[in-house]
Amino acid sequence: MSLPHYAVDCDAVLKDSMSNKDGVWRNGKPDYTKAKKLFDAHKSKSHSPNSLEFIIQNIVKNWEKEVSHKPNPSQWETVDLANYRFSCNGGQQYTGYEVAKQGTYNALIGETAYYSSKLITFEESHLAFRRAFGEGFAWELTELYSGPPTVSFKWRHFGRMTDFFSCFNQSGKIYKADATLKMIELYGVCVAKVNEHLMIQDLEVFYDPNQLFTQLTEMCPHLSFDKIIMPSSQQAEPLLDMTTTTKVCPHLPLNKIIVPSSQQAEPLLDKKTTTKVCTII
Repeated sequence: MSLPHYAVDCDAVLKDSMSNKDGVWRNGKPDYTKAKKLFDAHKSKSHSPNSLEFIIQNIVKNWEKEVSHKPNPSQWETVDLANYRFSCNGGQQYTGYEVAKQGTYNALIGETAYYSSKLITFEESHLAFRRAFGEGFAWELTELYSGPPTVSFKWRHFGRMTDFFSCFNQSGKIYKADATLKMIELYGVCVAKVNEHLMIQDLEVFYDPNQLFTQLTEMCPHLSFDKIIMPSSQQAEPLLDMTTTTKVCPHLPLNKIIVPSSQQAEPLLDKKTTTKVCTII
């Protein structure tokens, strides 16, 4: 049996006869030039062409292009739509139509202290991450554990934070984290069931979303936004005395974090320093 086109070329769905038809893409055919350049420069693995790792990586890359940018699931070539289900960390199972409506970021992240999928639309989620990762957000398969029909593998998502990141957190507050200009790396595992045509029928993703947000915000991983206190004073106090080099304890009491109540939020840390700034708006 010959391999489907989306298994041999990571950009197959951008090149086939359907790709140039009107209405196929959400906002026109997406441009992955930056992401490909980033991938080639910073990938950790180089899979041999026609290896199973290479094939599965291509399928997932084409799947991402379709679910992120094709609004009509019936046009997704990489999935067996009638049997397709998507879930993250053992949570809700989404159909293709539900993912197309909610968005891949919302389905993958859900509700965390740093992010609320209930308050962020499909378009807003993609804008927030595209802006933060101006050079692209590349993905690679790093290790394959089992082959079809049940495929399991480890993956890595990576990109440099070139601009600010802003979104609603779980408490309904909007925060803005300035660009770190650092490489953000995210790791996880997938278990996918595919049919005889290597079309995805069930895709389970397992990872810790906080890996992403603690790097984007450079905050203590024990911080919980929903416990931030809003004082009546107009001037916020800095979390640290920036004249010292003392490091923050990762278990800093949450009830000592202060955020101003003024309409124009002040940064939690002194702007005069080179320390990362994260602001509640």
